[in-house]
Amino acid sequence: MAELAKTATLVPLVHPGDAPPEPGYAPSKALADFVRCRDLTCRWPGCDEPATNCDLDHTIPYAAGGPTHASNLKCYCRTHHLVKTFWGWRDQQLPDGTLILTSPSGHTYVSTPGSALLFPSLCHFSGGIPAPEADPPYDHCDQRTAMMPKRRRTRAQDRAYRIATERRQNHAARQRAQVLTQTAAATDTHGPPPDHNDDPPPF
Repeated sequence: MAELAKTATLVPLVHPGDAPPEPGYAPSKALADFVRCRDLTCRWPGCDEPATNCDLDHTIPYAAGGPTHASNLKCYCRTHHLVKTFWGWRDQQLPDGTLILTSPSGHTYVSTPGSALLFPSLCHFSGGIPAPEADPPYDHCDQRTAMMPKRRRTRAQDRAYRIATERRQNHAARQRAQVLTQTAAATDTHGPPPDHNDDPPPF
């Protein structure tokens, strides 16, 4: 670690503080970096997927008026992002980044940012927006046609399809190599063209 620190590039991390919400759906790089450094991992209880591999999710959906702001963004891995969006879970986010998740059965789980112990200053209040309704409507996926992504094939079928495709490609490659080899061999059997110049050498 000490050796890495000697050549490391230091990038300042800016706490949003009382900054107003950003325009648009996608957060700026500075805001995204802050949220990932604050959360460190997926915020779903028990999930330790690194924040760098996670989606940034609006707690109050952007389409429902949710702001693009640190107090309304957190990290979910793709699996738990889908679970939260399509399986009836609700989440409430406090200004310090704490999440309160409620399952479809009514059980409640509290998730604190990963930096709360290591870098507590990142969990200071990030205000600048009015306190919205904490819980979006139960059916908060605003698009009536939105559906949970479904597999066209099972995992076993996917694996069998990949294996069959690879075998076909390998078979075709072997056939091409065999044709090239046969062509080269046929060319070699004929030998060089005969020399019909029978004139004696000059003396």
